[in-house]
Amino acid sequence: MTTIGSYQVKVLIESNTEEIAFISPANIDDLPTNWSCNWLNIWNETAFYCQNIVKLVYRGQVWGLVKYSLYPYFDPEPAPPIFMEINNIEAHPTSRGDATGRLIEPIGKWLIWYAIKVAFEFCEVKAEEPLVILEALDTAVSYYRDKVEMEYLGLSRSTPGEDLYGFRFSRAAAAEFCRRHESQWGRAKLYE
Repeated sequence: MTTIGSYQVKVLIESNTEEIAFISPANIDDLPTNWSCNWLNIWNETAFYCQNIVKLVYRGQVWGLVKYSLYPYFDPEPAPPIFMEINNIEAHPTSRGDATGRLIEPIGKWLIWYAIKVAFEFCEVKAEEPLVILEALDTAVSYYRDKVEMEYLGLSRSTPGEDLYGFRFSRAAAAEFCRRHESQWGRAKLYE
């Protein structure tokens, strides 16, 4: 399984109170049925030897999920992966978008931080080669480009009728994202 364990992280509640949340691998019972993504279907299509779904939990409730995949993996013997794709990432419907009154933040950045740490652990890539890639809808372009500060690649090839926009982090840029994030929010603490 492609995981680095479970972590305790700092989050801000209602923009003014610092609290502790937890990031860990999800299980099927954690998955919501009323979010935008069909997480149960995503779970059923996940090959856990090279993919995983991770959750951010605050006070026993799931507030964010990310699914990532490591590539390439070859059967029957897995080859060392060289990059990661963030396939799906979603925050609880009450903590999305540009809303100023979010209940919890930062959800997406912590999930991206976790995915990057997995990529550092498992992927063999040089400093300037792509380490993490993702595709996003046009409504999320400003988030990944301006807030996460991923390299914007423009319109990518996607399924017909669905315009997706590509982003990536080189190994060096991913390390810089983690440094910035940890300097703002503190270091995550491994927990059992």
